[in-house]
Amino acid sequence: MLYLVKFFLLVSANAFKRLMEASKKIGDNSPSPKRIKNNWAKEGSSKDITKKHYWKSGLSQAIMDVENIVASSDTVVIIKDKYPKAKFHYLVIPKVEQLNSARELTRSHINLLKEMQEKAKGLVKDRHPETKFKIGFHAKPSMDHLHLHVVSTDFVSTCLKTKKHWNSFNTEHFLDLPELISKLEENGNLVCYYPTDKDIELYLKKALKCNQCSLEAKTMPNLKQHLNAHAQSSSKM
Repeated sequence: MLYLVKFFLLVSANAFKRLMEASKKIGDNSPSPKRIKNNWAKEGSSKDITKKHYWKSGLSQAIMDVENIVASSDTVVIIKDKYPKAKFHYLVIPKVEQLNSARELTRSHINLLKEMQEKAKGLVKDRHPETKFKIGFHAKPSMDHLHLHVVSTDFVSTCLKTKKHWNSFNTEHFLDLPELISKLEENGNLVCYYPTDKDIELYLKKALKCNQCSLEAKTMPNLKQHLNAHAQSSSKM
């Protein structure tokens, strides 16, 4: 009887040892929590990059959306900006020319730019004859596909949220179209005219200065409240 008990204990111990060794091997081959976390981070980064790329190329889809098109010709299309930074905000976009930034423009594009300018001025005259507008390009656009901004100078919009938004339209970051065309006619390119990446970064960090008076706001909410006051005052005149 004692022999049987010893034999049973020995078999149980060996079985338990084998079980523990097998568990250890499985554990060694399993990814560590750190490795899993890193994999999740990589997957998240990939999705973020894809989403960002899709968003940056969104204008290519926007010009195909009939409901969003304001006017169109053989060479350009005008759409409403999906996230307007003012009461009235339009984009004039070449249909064929595959440029992503005004930096790439040369003398060969002058006729295209003049047509874009003509269409922008016609739009303003027909739809908003009493409203002041700015017409130009961002030095460093947030979206691919060359697009000309036609934006009213009130800058009253729920989509205007950050200092970067404001300064992208109200500092040297915004390239006035007539001046840009003039530089191309003079030099054939924009190499000497175009701001550097460092300059652009500084422009976007400038103080929040009102475009209609001498006020320098401390925060975006302060500036937006001030712009609303300007708009209300203008509407009463």
